[in-house]
Amino acid sequence: MTPVFQTKFVAEHGHGNCQSAAMASLLDLPLEDVIDTAELIEKGGEFWHPISQWLEDRGYSMHFQSAHDSDIATSGFTIAMGPSPRGPFWHAVVYADGVLVHDPHPSGAGLVSAETFMFVRRIQHA
Repeated sequence: MTPVFQTKFVAEHGHGNCQSAAMASLLDLPLEDVIDTAELIEKGGEFWHPISQWLEDRGYSMHFQSAHDSDIATSGFTIAMGPSPRGPFWHAVVYADGVLVHDPHPSGAGLVSAETFMFVRRIQHA
């Protein structure tokens, strides 16, 4: 995991690219090599399908788990999402073993609470 910081912010652009920065961090990629999630929001289109397709094209899959599931798997790196401490919108950060390890926002404030985890895994071919 290589920390990458977001370059677009809700306060300045109306939409942030924290999701892109979290994925870049998790995949050890430069931000410019990752799908621009802020642009997806700005276009008003579907958000998760293009992200899923982008990951699949690179040999990864994603799945989600609620933080409230009793059998949540918290080992390894994951993207945690939940309410931002900066306003009424969601934010994405990187967790490892259930603990915040990188906030792509320069404040480093994390989340009010982790509500959903996005797991990104290498696709295993038989």
